Amino acid sequence: MAATRTTQQTRHGAQKGKNRQSTSTVQAAAPTNPKVNIIDLLRDKGALTRGDITTETGIPRTTVYDTLMNLLISGVIEKYVEKNGRRGRPSVYYQLV
Repeated sequence: MAATRTTQQTRHGAQKGKNRQSTSTVQAAAPTNPKVNIIDLLRDKGALTRGDITTETGIPRTTVYDTLMNLLISGVIEKYVEKNGRRGRPSVYYQLV
């Protein structure tokens, strides 16, 4: 019975490997350089919010946030707040300097 478990575990492990492989293939199709993609998008469309950038590029939200922070620190982009006269958080826009 122990041999049967080992065989099942081996088969299960092989299936996991297939899933990992297909996942890495999907990730390879994602943008390779989010910094360049975001800069190009801001150049083409003008000032955008983080949500707009995520939607337009398809880059994961956390990657967009990290990339925008790095671009802010390096002085490539700037952010500004636009109050819309309603309650809640104002919209934060990012644009090229």
